[in-house]
Amino acid sequence: MQRMNLKVLLLFVLVVFTHIMFNQNLQLHFDEAYYWVWSKNLQLSYYDHPPMIAYLIRLTTLLSDQAFFIRLTAVICSTVTIIMIYLSTKRLFGQKAADISIIMALAWPILEGDFFITTIDCPLMMFWSITLYFLIQGLLFEKKSAIYAAGVALGCALLSKYTAILILPGVLIFLLLSPQKRHLLFKKDVYLALLLALLVFSPVIIWNYQHDWASFAFQFHHGVASERQINLAGLWDYIGATIGAANPFISLPLLTFIFIKRKQLIHNPKYLLLVSIFVFVVLFFAYNSLYKFMEANWVAPAFIGGIIFLAACLAEYNIKWTYRVAITLVLILLPIVKMPRTFVPREYRSKIPAINAFMGNAQLYNQINNNYLQADDIILACDYGNASRGWYYLNRGRTYVLSNFKYSNSYSDWNKNLSLPIKNAVYFCDGNDPIYQEQLKAYFKNIEALPTVGYRDSFVNNKLYVYRLSN
Repeated sequence: MQRMNLKVLLLFVLVVFTHIMFNQNLQLHFDEAYYWVWSKNLQLSYYDHPPMIAYLIRLTTLLSDQAFFIRLTAVICSTVTIIMIYLSTKRLFGQKAADISIIMALAWPILEGDFFITTIDCPLMMFWSITLYFLIQGLLFEKKSAIYAAGVALGCALLSKYTAILILPGVLIFLLLSPQKRHLLFKKDVYLALLLALLVFSPVIIWNYQHDWASFAFQFHHGVASERQINLAGLWDYIGATIGAANPFISLPLLTFIFIKRKQLIHNPKYLLLVSIFVFVVLFFAYNSLYKFMEANWVAPAFIGGIIFLAACLAEYNIKWTYRVAITLVLILLPIVKMPRTFVPREYRSKIPAINAFMGNAQLYNQINNNYLQADDIILACDYGNASRGWYYLNRGRTYVLSNFKYSNSYSDWNKNLSLPIKNAVYFCDGNDPIYQEQLKAYFKNIEALPTVGYRDSFVNNKLYVYRLSN
């Protein structure tokens, strides 16, 4: 049996090792801090999303809550995703295509992003890739046990993010269109596997039932427009973001080969399964982009099957320049992202988008800790992101977001631990909207503005507005 090309293996190990070594250089993004807070408050589900990310962070932080261990979740999920892409490609198309799939996966910017920021997309991508691997074994090679394993993996994907459900219509389209595999629609194993997925997902259903379906409603309104007014600009934004976020040297060749192979799809179950899932997910979000902004990462799991299909085509036609250029672009960007203080000239540092989310925040909370907090203070913030970073960096225990604040999210569930009226509190926020002060007046008689804390360097200019509150 052929083994992975040594150069490809070394590249894979190098990229993973680079992420492991340098993930501790950046401070926590507010989403990472938020999911870390979830891991300290384990539940069947949460207001925003299903619970898988919390469970995984809880596992990787058993030894320490340092950023390295929080981000270890991201590294593990992304590494497993690439391994599953490799195994699926090798099973379907052989060693040469499998080696190419590793390179293309490493050249995929969204997956590279998943390596260094721990979000719900990390376990989604991992369990989507595992689900696809078992679907290949179960549907294409008709291994009964693999069909049930796909059900379990799909349930875990649903425990990661609700959009995992979109793999099912793609599978249904495949079964309806494939003359060779249509008979599986009449096999009980497929439906029992679906019930198994539902069973694995049932904790989220139970939580939603107990909370008036709050999470399902929140995500539905988050992803689906309330007003059905067509906006073509939204579609063009979606197309551009999808092509760019997937790496143009992945997305454009992929679309080209789907067109080239269009007449072969129906008669080639291997192609048809991969392309059916990819095309359905891409078109689903394309349609919704006509009415509401679609984030580029939402469509990302579809590219797992897309990369497998593309790797097979590149191997068949012996095209090398595509994946060589794709990986070169990423390898140029990787050290810039991982070590900006080393590779980014000082005059360009402030122009890096969203770098303030990863730098300069711990310093703000240290100032609050050292200058403003007293022993009996309740700690409050204006939204879940500020509260979560405060919880992490202040290291004073629980922080709160009052329930009348718009972005309290899961914090609303935890306010039952508050004893009202609150005697003394310190409140902070990265914004100073007057509406916030009006909302505080519902809870406090005295609101005193304290000197703003700030931190500035060549990358960021961050600040927090701080208030002392009392009754």
